[in-house]
Amino acid sequence: MKRDAHLGLVMLLLAAPCSIAIAQSQDAQSLSRQDGVDQQEAATNEEGSRSEVRIPEYVASLSGTGLIAMDKVGEHLLLSISTGGGWDSNPANTSINRSATVYSISPYIGYKGASPKKRYIFQYQPTILGYMSALYSNQTLHRASGSITFDSSERWKWEISGGGSYGPNSTQLLVSPQSVAVGDVPGTNGGASAAYLSNSGNITYIAGSVNASYRESQRDTIEVSGSNSYSSISGYSQQGSVAGLKASYIRDISERLSVSGYGQASHFYGDLVCESSGVGVGMRWQSGEKTYLSLSAGPQISTRNCNNTRVGVTYSVAFSTKVTWKSQMYLLTDYMPTISYLGPGSWQRSASGGYQYQITKIGILGADAGYVSSNTLTTTTSYKGIFWTAHYGFYLPHGISVAYSYRGYITDNAGSSYNRNLAQFSVTWTRNAGPRSLTGY
Repeated sequence: MKRDAHLGLVMLLLAAPCSIAIAQSQDAQSLSRQDGVDQQEAATNEEGSRSEVRIPEYVASLSGTGLIAMDKVGEHLLLSISTGGGWDSNPANTSINRSATVYSISPYIGYKGASPKKRYIFQYQPTILGYMSALYSNQTLHRASGSITFDSSERWKWEISGGGSYGPNSTQLLVSPQSVAVGDVPGTNGGASAAYLSNSGNITYIAGSVNASYRESQRDTIEVSGSNSYSSISGYSQQGSVAGLKASYIRDISERLSVSGYGQASHFYGDLVCESSGVGVGMRWQSGEKTYLSLSAGPQISTRNCNNTRVGVTYSVAFSTKVTWKSQMYLLTDYMPTISYLGPGSWQRSASGGYQYQITKIGILGADAGYVSSNTLTTTTSYKGIFWTAHYGFYLPHGISVAYSYRGYITDNAGSSYNRNLAQFSVTWTRNAGPRSLTGY
């Protein structure tokens, strides 16, 4: 009896380690399976979050208040009116400066809407200028823009946009500068702000584009866009247009970094008739809401009719960063075939940069400078333009804002140089204006 009891105890002691080992093995297999499930879920969640991340969309405000965010769901009526006055050193752009006091009034109306699958905005702003001198007549510049963006499916995205202006060319120097979105920072386009042909009469400028984007996978996107622009200068009896087509392939390396390759072609018609085509590569990097960088470059070949410029290298660089939570800066430069305010021309080089600093809760100080040049214009043999501006604005309750600015321009039109300086003061009322930030309302 004792012998059987001892034998049972020995068997129990021998079996215990095996049971423990089996249990540990089963636990390890269970944990391994759970880890695999967790890793698969994490990867799925990461891919899903990558596809759900949407870069904020902005549209430049015609009223000069910066950028308009298009992500806020709902429909909104945009209204403002600005009035001001100041000093213009050379309204006639002559070698003999005859300054005059200038006043202006500029109403603004817009309408925007957004839903999970559609965003749209339409804007219109006339600017009426008058001089306290019988030497100069009143002037009116009309500007309008609009865009519609909609997602027809999870893969397809479409965008239709257009804009234009009509009025005396000299008036555009006195109206609010046109902003462009450089990441989350409003910048000033040097090609538009520094382009001015003296004594050119009325200028009509219209541009439009259609863009289709197809998301082939979580990381791969194909984009095709078509565009057309038209420019007419009454004082030079010049007009021209350019139609463009561009196809791009974009690869998302991560949520912050993407690379691309593209091919593009342009057809100039009107007073300048020629063709231009090229290919290139690019990249875009955005570190959250702090830093944005976009680069693209490639060779471009044009026919002989494009003012004897056969081969060139197009490039485009856009950079912005929030230096601190109170300050930000931007840089823009490009060299490419285009039709602009300067009229028909196959190549144009431009650059601009600026800095904004919020010195108080309601006050923002800023400075901008820009440059544009071209030696392939049909209106003139060569053109160079430089502009700079310093501005300070502060914001009061009930949608009231006050702004001071000083601008300078130097132009060289085929060897004839002119300079112009403008000191302005303005008061603006904006409907339902919320807190003003460095980006805009």
